[in-house]
Amino acid sequence: MPPIKFLYKTEKKAIMQKLEYYGITKLPYLLIESGKEKIRGYTGSLLMEEIHELNKQIGIDLIGLYLFHNYSDNLRLSFDAIYALKDQITKNIIEVNDEQAIEFLKGRDINLIEKDKERFKEQGETFGFKIIKYKDEFLGTCKLTEDRIINYMPKERRLR
Repeated sequence: MPPIKFLYKTEKKAIMQKLEYYGITKLPYLLIESGKEKIRGYTGSLLMEEIHELNKQIGIDLIGLYLFHNYSDNLRLSFDAIYALKDQITKNIIEVNDEQAIEFLKGRDINLIEKDKERFKEQGETFGFKIIKYKDEFLGTCKLTEDRIINYMPKERRLR
């Protein structure tokens, strides 16, 4: 079994700097790297040593909640992380209308019309990962590009 990789002080500090992009300043989790560039958060009662021992004995594939994908320059929050950290998310949020929300919930990308492009430009939006919001609810994570909003809604969470 591959060893579980815990993220310690310097690595967690780098993650926290990236999370400031969304306005997040506190992360009450033990961070664990799982798979390529994926970070999970654990809040259980097991100590790190106990988790390592369990991994040696029975093998642990996953532990904790999948929080984000760690790219070299930014983080993309997972669907679950948005809800776990929603009270802290204050930046890089884009709001959508009724039709766009339905398209997003169906898992489709949203093509931007000129009116949307102008609105985002006026609001000073930059391209990159964003949290998509409809009225008072966060819907998920997206990537804003010049001409569309790329959807990262997990397949199992999409409307049919």
